[in-house]
Amino acid sequence: MTTDETGLESSAGRKQVAAKVVCPREQVAASLIAAVGLDGAVRRSCASRTLETALLLVLLRERGTHPVQVRELCAYLAGGPAQATGFDTALVQAVLHGRRLDGDVVGDELLAGFDHFSIARKRLLFDVHLAVVGAVPFDPSMLRPVRTRGGRGDNSVTWIEMIMLSVRVLVADGLGRAGEVTDLERERLLELLGASRAPVWENYTAAHLLALLAVQRFAPSHRLVETGVEGVLACRNPDGGVPPMSNLDVFNTGPAGLALARAGADRALLHRMCDYLIGRQMPDGGWSFGEDMRHSDVDASSYAVACLAAVDPVRHREALGRAGGYFRDIVGPDGGFPTYVKGDPSEVGMTAGAVSALAWDGAGHGDLLEGAARWLLDAQHRDGTFERSWSLSEANTIWRAMWALHSMPDPIRTALKGRIADASAASHRFLARAQNADGGWGYQPCDLSDTSSTCYSLLALTAMGRSPQDDTVVAAGLAHLLSRQGPDGAFTALPDQVAPRPLLFDAPVFTDTWVLLAQTACDSGQAR
Repeated sequence: MTTDETGLESSAGRKQVAAKVVCPREQVAASLIAAVGLDGAVRRSCASRTLETALLLVLLRERGTHPVQVRELCAYLAGGPAQATGFDTALVQAVLHGRRLDGDVVGDELLAGFDHFSIARKRLLFDVHLAVVGAVPFDPSMLRPVRTRGGRGDNSVTWIEMIMLSVRVLVADGLGRAGEVTDLERERLLELLGASRAPVWENYTAAHLLALLAVQRFAPSHRLVETGVEGVLACRNPDGGVPPMSNLDVFNTGPAGLALARAGADRALLHRMCDYLIGRQMPDGGWSFGEDMRHSDVDASSYAVACLAAVDPVRHREALGRAGGYFRDIVGPDGGFPTYVKGDPSEVGMTAGAVSALAWDGAGHGDLLEGAARWLLDAQHRDGTFERSWSLSEANTIWRAMWALHSMPDPIRTALKGRIADASAASHRFLARAQNADGGWGYQPCDLSDTSSTCYSLLALTAMGRSPQDDTVVAAGLAHLLSRQGPDGAFTALPDQVAPRPLLFDAPVFTDTWVLLAQTACDSGQAR
């Protein structure tokens, strides 16, 4: 027998690796099934994060309440997050030791290389976060109106309006110019804050805390501040820290259901998960990432639809039809899809997700699919990558784009056959070059291998029709993935999701989801 450059025996070795997938796959599937509640929801919390924990600590200190919780928040921050950034360190040093930041951690590190239409707003928001905790002084420039690159205002969705009003109140107060904030602005902030149906406003903890800190400046005894504080305290994790999202159950359930459906899970379980998703469908036909929210988004909607279609498109035809209307209403004139609001710039991850969701009915959505496919092909970079969008991993949007392009109905695939083949070849070349010596992939080339990036890469390659039996890159990647499984059968992963971009957040249940999707694809030869 010969041995290839990955260290695997070229033919028999690859078959042996594929045979080993079954047992680990069953272990991961069992772990994911255990996360499904009686109502079909995958109820798993996000890990705690420094930003939200520091903001709550500042708020409680200002109010002079909850001394026990203050000590617990301090203990969490003193322990240090597993993957601390300079921004995290600046927050901790300020709230625990009163130290000012020396340097521009936002521009030089956090937003370095960040290319997105929201960058001006992100710059302001992160600077204000640092000022609120005392890491930097408030600056008059923080009161200037912010415009996005596309010329749209920053209040196009409700939470952005609330964040920007909160920023205005906090900055004006910090500069000793609180009188510049009008009564109408204060009333509007209270109106927005009081409109939440969830204990934490739109399940978005940082926005909720920023608003509470702002109201604390002009109405500290308002009932919304007290109830808001209690809502955040109630969603804290056992480690004492605060998660970035208080409820991610809808988003958790969509990809988990898709993974379990592909793995052949029990039909009754899958129907329960789908019934939960249908019960959470929004009036516009889309889905939000958490429960009791008012805004749908393309990402959560795409995974929910992909799950429903994978389980039973006939049983779920009515919900899928409503979802089709949602996607048709939000698509951009360029054929791509934004994340939240019609008219915002199209994004690769969202466009690919929408295509993958709509592909179950190629005949009914052929016009949307072809326009989106052409947009995706035009969006690919020369090196085979795409914008990273809501992930730190280059492989995430490569996977989603390849999944989308290879899900096209036959007439579109035939018309775009040459372009899809070229795009696939370019992405394959990139992934082959980016693969580490241990067989895995990192966020970007030369980064250490991590579980999520390895899963995304394997999913991208199998979407192109590659398998461990015929591609040494896939075989080595699968071997690496299996090597990351612990003695208890569990996989761990670095955090990869980002919100607000580019801040990392960790939703541990996604690890099982991505691993199960990747293992099933490699084992069965699925094209996704």
